[in-house]
Amino acid sequence: MVNTIVTGTLGAGERSVLDPELPLPSPQLATTNPNSKLKLPDRTRYFSSIIPNPDNAPVQKIDPGVFNVELLNERLCLQPLKLYGKPPATTDPNWAGGNVTEGTYEGTQAAITHIYERLEGAYGSYLDALGIESTLPRYVKLEKQQDNYKFTQYPFNADGTPATYPPHLDVIPREGNVPVWEIFDKLGLAEASVIIRKILPDEFLGKTKDWLLRKAREAVDGTPERGVTIQDVVDYNRLHRKSGTDIAKGDNIGLKDDWFSDRRFAEQSFSGTNPVTITKPPKALVKEFIETAMKNGDEEWAKLLPQIEESLLVQDYSYFRKAIGVDPTKIMQHQEPGADMCWSVASVALFQLHDDGKLHPIAITIDYKDTMANSVTLFNKRKNPSDSTDGEKEDWPWRYAKTCALSSDWVRHELTVHLTDAHLIEEAIIVATNRTIPMDHVIYKILSPHWYKTLSLNAAARSTLVPQVVQDIIGFSPQQTSSFVKHAYEEFDFVGNYVPEQLKRRGFPGDPNDLKDKRYKNYPYAKDMSAMWLVIRQYVKEMLLTEYSGSDEDVDKKIQDDDYIAHWCTEVQTGAWIKTFPTITTLDQLIDAITMCIHIAAPYHTAVNYLQNYYQAFVAARPSSLCTEPPTALDQLKAYKESDLVMALPINRQRQWLLASHIPWLLSFKVASDRSLLNFALSQYHVYKWKRGEKEEKIRDATYNFYLALTALQGHFYNVAAEMDEGSIPYMVLDPGNTAVSILI
Repeated sequence: MVNTIVTGTLGAGERSVLDPELPLPSPQLATTNPNSKLKLPDRTRYFSSIIPNPDNAPVQKIDPGVFNVELLNERLCLQPLKLYGKPPATTDPNWAGGNVTEGTYEGTQAAITHIYERLEGAYGSYLDALGIESTLPRYVKLEKQQDNYKFTQYPFNADGTPATYPPHLDVIPREGNVPVWEIFDKLGLAEASVIIRKILPDEFLGKTKDWLLRKAREAVDGTPERGVTIQDVVDYNRLHRKSGTDIAKGDNIGLKDDWFSDRRFAEQSFSGTNPVTITKPPKALVKEFIETAMKNGDEEWAKLLPQIEESLLVQDYSYFRKAIGVDPTKIMQHQEPGADMCWSVASVALFQLHDDGKLHPIAITIDYKDTMANSVTLFNKRKNPSDSTDGEKEDWPWRYAKTCALSSDWVRHELTVHLTDAHLIEEAIIVATNRTIPMDHVIYKILSPHWYKTLSLNAAARSTLVPQVVQDIIGFSPQQTSSFVKHAYEEFDFVGNYVPEQLKRRGFPGDPNDLKDKRYKNYPYAKDMSAMWLVIRQYVKEMLLTEYSGSDEDVDKKIQDDDYIAHWCTEVQTGAWIKTFPTITTLDQLIDAITMCIHIAAPYHTAVNYLQNYYQAFVAARPSSLCTEPPTALDQLKAYKESDLVMALPINRQRQWLLASHIPWLLSFKVASDRSLLNFALSQYHVYKWKRGEKEEKIRDATYNFYLALTALQGHFYNVAAEMDEGSIPYMVLDPGNTAVSILI
C-alpha cells in the first residue's frame, strides 16, 4: 500500500494526496488550491497603487528606448575608432561627446543604474566574443587559454609608467590590434571610462534641490536652527529612501532610532560590512593611548587601560598615508574636476570587548599623523556599555569622532576589504588558473563554477565605478587611490587569510567550538565563517579524492608529480604577484588553497558586499569622506556643535550624496536563488544523481554531503543570530541560500 502525504489548503471535503515516491513539489505549490479561481485584486489596494500624476511617480528604472534617445540628444554617442583610428586618450575632452548639464536626483540615479548595467553586459559580450567568459561553454586547449588569458604588466606599464591596478586580465586591445578594437568599439566600451561622469549633471533640479535651498534660505534669514539638521536627514531617509532589492529589502541603519549610538558604531566591526579587520592592538599603540589619556586629562581611562589591556581591540587605519605614499603628517584631501573638495582621515578606534560579549568604544584618534602626540584623540565619556545613554545623541564631538572612524572604514572597506581582497585577488587566481590548469583537470572543474561573471564585472568596475564614482567622493587623488589599492594587494597574505589563521592572527579563536564562548556571542561573522570554512574544506577534500586516490603518501606524491599544480603555484606567485600563495606539495596544502579560492569568491565576498546598502545608503551614518577639514586641536573638536557635523557631511552636496548612497544600492542586489551556493550544490548533485561510474558516484556523494552540510549551516546561522543580544541587527547574510556562488556584482 502506498503511503500518502496530505497537504494543501483546499475546499471543504477535498484533500491533496502526494505520492512520496514521486518528486515533491515546492512548498508554495504544495499549498496551492487547484480549484481556486483567479480573482480581481482588492479594489482599495489596486486603486491606491495607481499614480495618476507623473510628477509623483518614482522612476526606479528608465525605459531603454527613452535612454537611447536622450544619449543621442546629449551627443553621448560618438564612435572613437572613426574619429581617431586608434585608441583615444581618456583625457581627451571630446571623447564620448557631450555632457549633461541639468538633471534631477532621481533621474540621475536611474541613469547611472541603467548605464552601469549596460556596461556590465557589454563587457560580458566582449569577453564572450574573445572566448574568455563564453555564453556557451567551449573546450579550449591550454595553449589557446594562455593566449586568451594574459596578465597586464606590473608593476610598470610598457611605457615605464606605474600600473594603475594590480595584475589583472588584459582586456584593453593594444593599439594596432584593429579587429579586436573594432569589437571593443562597437560595444561602446571605449567610452566606458568617461560615460558615467558625463551623465552626472552639472546642476541638479527637482524637489530635493528645492528642499535644500529652502533649508539654506531659512538659515540665512536669521533662523539657523531651521537650517538642515541631522534630524532632517533622518526624516528624509525614513520617508524618501529608495526601495530596495537587497537582503534587507531597502531598510538601512538610519531607520534605527539609535543609529548614531556607541552600540551601533561598535556592532559594525563585528557584523557590518567590514567585520574582518578589527584586531588586538600592539602594545606600543596601547601605550600611546595611555599617554594621550594622561595628556588629555582623562585620568580614569589612563588608570583603567593597563588593567583591561587583554580585552582591547582596535580598528587601525593609521597606515593610510604610508599606503598612498605621502608624508605622515600631510592633510589628505582631493578635488576631482566637477566635484567638491573631500578630506580623508586615518582614524584609530580603540574598543573593549566585555566578558558578556558587548563591544564598547573607548577612544578615537580622528586622524593619526605619524604619532598620537601629533594627532587629536577623544575619549568616550561612557566607560561601559551599561552607562546611561542620556546625552549621547547631543554629544557632537564624540559623534564627529565616530563619523571620522566610519569614514576611514568606508575607504578601507571599499578599496581593500572589498575591491582588492575579493575582486582583484580572485581575478588574479582566475587568470593564473586558466593559464596553467587544463579544463579537464580536477582543480579547474572544482573552481570554474565560482568564476561566473567575475571577469566582465571587474572590467566594468575598473573602467567606471572606481575612476568615475569612488574617485569623486574620497580625499585621495587618482594616483593615491592607485597606490592604496596596490599596497593592499601586495600586503595580502594568502595563507595568513585562511579563516582559522586570520581569526587567530587578529586575537580570536580559529575553532568554531572555541567561538561558543559568550564573549563572541555578538561576533556572528567569525562564528558563521569559521563553520563555513570547514564545510567548504570538507567538500573540496572529497572532490579532490575523486582524482587523487591511495594512501596519504601516495596522494602527496601524485600532487608533487603534477606539473600543472607546480606551474599553477609559480604563475600565481609571479604572474599574479601573490607572493604568499603556497608552493603546494601535499594534499592538505592543495585542499586549503582551493578552499581559499572558493571562500574569497563565495562567502567572503558575500559578507563584505551584500550588507552595503543597509550600512552605507544612509550616508550620514557612514560617509565616504569629510566635507570640511578635520580639527587640528582637541579644544577645537570639543567645541563642535551639530552644525559642525552637518557641514562635515555631504548633506548639501547632492552629487556626492547621490554617488555615496547609490553605490551600495547598486552593489547590494540580493543574490538570485539560482546563483546561490546552496543551489550550486543542489544542481551539481542532481546532475550526478543518476550517473554511473566510480568517479561520478564519488562526485555525487561529495556533493550530497556538501548540500546536507550547507542546510545544517542554515539552522546553525539562524541560531547564532538568535543568540545575539536583544535588539541586535540579525546577521543572516551568510545563509547558504543568500551566499552567492561567485562574485556576481
